[in-house]
Amino acid sequence: MRAAIISDIHSNLEALNAVLSQIKKEQIDKIVCLGDIIGYGPKPNECVSLVKEVCAQILLGNHDAACVNKSELLFFNRFAKEAIEWTHSVIEEKNLDFLANLDLKGFEDNIFFVHSNPYSPQSWDYILSLDDAVFNFSKFKEQVCFIGHSHQPIIFIESNDQEYSAVESSEIEIQPGFRYIINVGSVGQPRDKNPAAAFGILDTVNKAYELIRVGYDVEKTRRDMINAGLPDFLANRLLEGK
Repeated sequence: MRAAIISDIHSNLEALNAVLSQIKKEQIDKIVCLGDIIGYGPKPNECVSLVKEVCAQILLGNHDAACVNKSELLFFNRFAKEAIEWTHSVIEEKNLDFLANLDLKGFEDNIFFVHSNPYSPQSWDYILSLDDAVFNFSKFKEQVCFIGHSHQPIIFIESNDQEYSAVESSEIEIQPGFRYIINVGSVGQPRDKNPAAAFGILDTVNKAYELIRVGYDVEKTRRDMINAGLPDFLANRLLEGK
């Protein structure tokens, strides 16, 4: 099986379309979305509809949750909060209902999918450091855990003798006796100083993972955000991937 794992689309239709176009070239068997379909960007309804159409498994992200339940906004900065409030004002009821029924976790063939972390998905805590990863490795049993949330692609590795490392390689071999926490980065709002959309491909036959970057019309998304009245800060950061 070749699975594409996407995350953190954040209502960026231009980026999502570019990623899906690339996925069509990759002979993918299924697409999994790790959440945060909406928030920040200008096209929430279009992105929800498209993800529903193409993804075999879709999980809940913190921005999705905040659009459904505004009490989640207590943990958002003012720009993210403003974007969610705008999103809530334009999102269609059917899409809001869809988000409200998404699961926090998903599983398949020794793979664990989650938006934030395996220990406490609903807390929305980040896995940013090796220490964070070491703690979370003990909280799931599968060989590979895919995450998003931080918008920063990285791979944490647990060896068979419980030694730990973090790598930013774009390609790795999934080795017997090793376990992995893999952050696939963000489709719609990368934060690793690379504005290109990011997603991952897992090949379970060849035991390999690859991070893919795809350029898209960032300027169009930026203009659409500004024209919609979303914060300039959120629009302009897309140009720098941060």
